[in-house]
Amino acid sequence: MNAPHPPLHPVGLPQGLTRELVAHSLSVASGGLPTDVGRIARHSLLDWFAVAHAAWREAPVQILLAEVREEGANPCATLLDGSRASAVQAALVNGTASHVLDFDDAHLQSRVHPSVPLWPAILAQAEGGRHHGIAVLAAFATGVELQSRVASCMGEDHYRLGWHNTATLGALGATVAVASLLGLDVDRTAHALGIAATQAGGMRALFGTMCKPLHAGQAAAIGLRAARLAARGFQAVPDILEREQGFAALYAGAWDADAIWCDATTSRVHGIVYKYHASCYGTQAPIEACLQLRQQLGAAAAEIGTVEIAIEPQYLDVCCIANPSTPSEAKFSIAHMAALALAGHSTVAAESFTAALDDPALAALRQRIRVHGEAAMPRANARATVTLENGRMHACHSDASRPETDLDRQEARIASKARTLLVPGLGAERTEALIATVLSCESLADAADCFIHFRQ
Repeated sequence: MNAPHPPLHPVGLPQGLTRELVAHSLSVASGGLPTDVGRIARHSLLDWFAVAHAAWREAPVQILLAEVREEGANPCATLLDGSRASAVQAALVNGTASHVLDFDDAHLQSRVHPSVPLWPAILAQAEGGRHHGIAVLAAFATGVELQSRVASCMGEDHYRLGWHNTATLGALGATVAVASLLGLDVDRTAHALGIAATQAGGMRALFGTMCKPLHAGQAAAIGLRAARLAARGFQAVPDILEREQGFAALYAGAWDADAIWCDATTSRVHGIVYKYHASCYGTQAPIEACLQLRQQLGAAAAEIGTVEIAIEPQYLDVCCIANPSTPSEAKFSIAHMAALALAGHSTVAAESFTAALDDPALAALRQRIRVHGEAAMPRANARATVTLENGRMHACHSDASRPETDLDRQEARIASKARTLLVPGLGAERTEALIATVLSCESLADAADCFIHFRQ
């Protein structure tokens, strides 16, 4: 029998890259989690609980839940309605729920929604092992590090080719996050990445459908299962990123290993940004610009003639559905979200994505909004220009690309958002208890105690 050929490596991706990146990611909290990184991780956990629980009654979640109930399995992990399912099932359903409203956090440099593949997998694993709160926060930082640095290697080509980064890279991040909880060494974690990579998928062509949130749930489930299989001795290959026909070669047309190590001493957790409007991140800056305009215009907001919104061109094929007909499509419609903001409607309330779709006044305003790409517009920025019926023009610019530097202000905004989303389902008392628990979870001996607030 002929000996197998040694693996070849794409130009620019050195042999040993997968192991090196795994070792780096697993080491991010080895000397203790930096205070600011731990605090941002807690903010993301609170935000995740809020957006996931608020979406629990939505159709995609209930359909998945019915399927999980029919399958049945060892009920060892908590779902956000207080019931239990298997660990992988819980990761799938909780992960899907957390992306249904498209109200979860984002990491613009990697184009990954960091929390939705990571927290469902981390918490499902944590319930089975009595992991300390510090360990789950460290696992989150580890997962963000891995998925974000792989994204740096893949560059823009991965997304441009039609892949949904949260689905593909998120599965890898979830794998390493769970591997860190399980205490896997570099070699087993590298094999776990191979197990996850061969299952990773998710197409941007499905944005605006039930499949987009399913991508997040699948990524969480894939990552959890991959790490657990590797812990049992299941093997793949330890060089899935760099090998011939491996992840980088198949999922991107170009790659750059050097980009992985840019700012290698800075945690990628610092790049997380949060949404305060329940829609695609590409709509956030246009919404903010329109809110500023409405405040400027005052009573004259009733006299809007036309609206021009300039955005970065790449968002034109992401969130520019001109005439949305479903709640999911509305979240990917700059025109709809801008109309809500200009008309003084909530950009969070459920009726803004249901009844408002058929509101004649809002529909008429949507038709007067034109969105165009502007090559010089920076990432996640927008300029909105209103022309009133008397011909006068007003313009506002918004930049939604910069992470908050005042963590006290960020914590206050996220806690307020959590109250808005959680109180209708949990009530005020349990909501405040959950907020207090999550924001101090580094002191929990068992991180699974976060779930007690969802149990009746």
